[in-house]
Amino acid sequence: MDLYLIRHPETIAPKGTCYGRTDFPLKYPVEDTAETTFAHLPPNFDHLVVSPAPRAVKLANALLSKYNPNENAYHTQLNRDERLLEMDFGDWDGKLWEEIPRKDTIPWMKDFVNARTPNGEAFTDLIKRVDQFLDDWKTHGALRENWEKTNKQKLNVMIVVCHSGPIRAILCRLQGIPHEEAFKSPVDFGSVHKLEIT
Repeated sequence: MDLYLIRHPETIAPKGTCYGRTDFPLKYPVEDTAETTFAHLPPNFDHLVVSPAPRAVKLANALLSKYNPNENAYHTQLNRDERLLEMDFGDWDGKLWEEIPRKDTIPWMKDFVNARTPNGEAFTDLIKRVDQFLDDWKTHGALRENWEKTNKQKLNVMIVVCHSGPIRAILCRLQGIPHEEAFKSPVDFGSVHKLEIT
């Protein structure tokens, strides 16, 4: 199965903001990102899954409207999956990094894979839920088998609209990248990453 991972559009969050679950409004009209992103997607797809965060849902709806220009995409039932939500930064979420005491951030940055933010997640928590998502959609996965049985066809192309963190976790798993190096490669707003799931 071809898997297309798409990051949500840029938001108005000030540069240097720590945000995962906080949902800032989009910086530009969602149609702008959809136009650019759509050029990197296949002409057809079988299934679309999206993070429940509004910034991801807006792009998913805009993409659906490009695939189905004669339908009102906002009335299309989107398949939302909470496992695709961005990392929960807990007490730090929505704050500027410079506002968070360095005595708290320095130990976390030294082991961001395993260390949890106050009342939030560690990267390992995100990895665990994303791994469960992948297991459900790989060959013989529960959700994939159910989809193929219901739709009486093979699932060949799936689009996922979510966030930088989940995309990086999926890239680590499917490309064998160590989790410690997850943030070394760019995952830009509106970017498309094509992978294969067996």
